[in-house]
Amino acid sequence: MPSYRPRHLAPSSAPPTSSPSSEAGTSRRSLLRGGVLGAAALGTGAAALTAPAAMAAPSGGIHGQDVSGWQGEVDWAAQKELGSRFAYVKATEGRSYRSPAFDHQYRGAGKVGLVRGGYHFARPDSGGPEEQVDFFLNNGGSWSTDGKTLPGMVDFEGYHGIPLDYGLSQQEMREWISTFSWRYRQATGRRPAIYTNYYWWRDVVGDWTPKNSPLFLAAYRRTEPELLPGRWWDWEMWQYSDSGPFAGDSNLFRGGEEQFARFVGEYDYGAPGI
Repeated sequence: MPSYRPRHLAPSSAPPTSSPSSEAGTSRRSLLRGGVLGAAALGTGAAALTAPAAMAAPSGGIHGQDVSGWQGEVDWAAQKELGSRFAYVKATEGRSYRSPAFDHQYRGAGKVGLVRGGYHFARPDSGGPEEQVDFFLNNGGSWSTDGKTLPGMVDFEGYHGIPLDYGLSQQEMREWISTFSWRYRQATGRRPAIYTNYYWWRDVVGDWTPKNSPLFLAAYRRTEPELLPGRWWDWEMWQYSDSGPFAGDSNLFRGGEEQFARFVGEYDYGAPGI
């Protein structure tokens, strides 16, 4: 089984919005999922494109990226020129950490015409799911039918220095995830996209998938992922690289323009992979 290393935790230099706590992680997570482990993601599109370890973008689908405080100021015009169409921006972590880079990254992506949305790094060891959803919603994670706002995404994976299961049983973890999804849908009319990887979900959650939840699958490899977590039989988004071609992590949305428009703007959208 591949090792787990924190990827989108808060940079150690980033000040938390509340008193210092374990919410602010100390290292960047970098997943290895049955394929290629890239070099650290670079801050601008031009640099990412010319990085020696840069991955080539897969063909087909709609391309985009996700970023966090690790990327700092992003040249969004360069990202768009490289072919990025959407961006997930880290907004929150746990119940009290808000990324200090969120506002300028989110506004910058929107200014050049990228569809953008916020994501939340779940910390089941730090506050209940309802509390974390509300914190996320109040700090950039909401959704609207404006056609340019991605539904919120919630990130489930291991955290450096904490047990893989965050101290919860398999059933408790399933209930935590279900409640998070239910609370987000209650507030917005949409279920959040769920970001995870096959191995974490297999070991911690098992043979189960929350109802009608779009899958955002991390699998760093050059060919489409074959292992799917839980009871998903298809993925909607695939994070295939942290070494380009885009700043941060590079992603592919499976489907054409019509399906992407539905994913972005349709109330109570139905995920095709569950």
